[in-house]
Amino acid sequence: MRNCDYFSVILFIWVSGLAVNASVDREHLIKLACARNPDLEMCEQLKARSARESSTTHTGSKKGGVLEMVEPPPLPPNMKSAKRREIRPAAHDEEQRPVRYRALSAEEVRILQTKCARVGPLVQKHCQPKKTSARNAGRCAAYFRDCAPFIEKSDPLASIANSFDSGVNINLANVDVKGIPYYPVNEEGAVGVGLGLGIPFGSWGGGFSNSVGVRDYFHGDQEVGANWYDGMYGYKNHWNIPLVQSLGVEGGQHNTVSFPLHGKDAGNLKVDNGYGVGGYYQQNDHVGVNYKSGDVKHTFGVSSPFVGAGFQTGQAVAFPGLDVWERALG
Repeated sequence: MRNCDYFSVILFIWVSGLAVNASVDREHLIKLACARNPDLEMCEQLKARSARESSTTHTGSKKGGVLEMVEPPPLPPNMKSAKRREIRPAAHDEEQRPVRYRALSAEEVRILQTKCARVGPLVQKHCQPKKTSARNAGRCAAYFRDCAPFIEKSDPLASIANSFDSGVNINLANVDVKGIPYYPVNEEGAVGVGLGLGIPFGSWGGGFSNSVGVRDYFHGDQEVGANWYDGMYGYKNHWNIPLVQSLGVEGGQHNTVSFPLHGKDAGNLKVDNGYGVGGYYQQNDHVGVNYKSGDVKHTFGVSSPFVGAGFQTGQAVAFPGLDVWERALG
């Protein structure tokens, strides 16, 4: 009996499936027929049923809380030409904070200064006032913005000192004899004697120099002068023997006073007296006075560069300098 009931249930499910499939196939066939010929009577029923289902679905959506898409109203006539990017929320209208840059490290400053010095000649050539092309305008502006701390301010004393520079050079004597047979000193077989005189001068100061030479055997020159802007005053000479100059047979003497008006040593008094013979012997006696820091230094040194030996001795005296008085007086 149980087997019979089980078989009846299975048979009912199979017949129901066939009925559902038959209903689906019939609905599909009706839709295909209506698509080909909409004037059929059964198509009217299909349209009415579809309309009822659509109305039911629409009403259920509203009850379920789903909102319909509402088309926004058109812009006013005076705003139709406005660009969308100009209509922004109020949060974007706030003023932007200025960008703050971090301070450069000492190494970065050194690198930047090196780069500025490297392109300096190009800037002098292409960034002249009223002569800068449109192509280089941005580059010139960037250079003067980034390299401004390293550009030296104009010095009125330098303008005065370099306003003009001139001089007189005189060849007092020049005698050459060439083609001497079997002369072993040079390939041309020549002997020459020369004597010259120079008088440089300008707004910076003036001086005097002369030179004398005998080809291959001796050359000597001496110079005396004064340059008030560079602060150089004194005398120096130099001599050498060309035939054996490679062996260090040359020498010279200097007696100078230095009191520059610009640069890191501006205002420092220096007196130097020295003598030397090539790399064999060098000596120098130096006295320096720094009125800003308040010290007087005296040093004397002797050295032999070829040997790699030398010694130096000195004395120093300190006194209240200008920096001390400035701090004391506030």
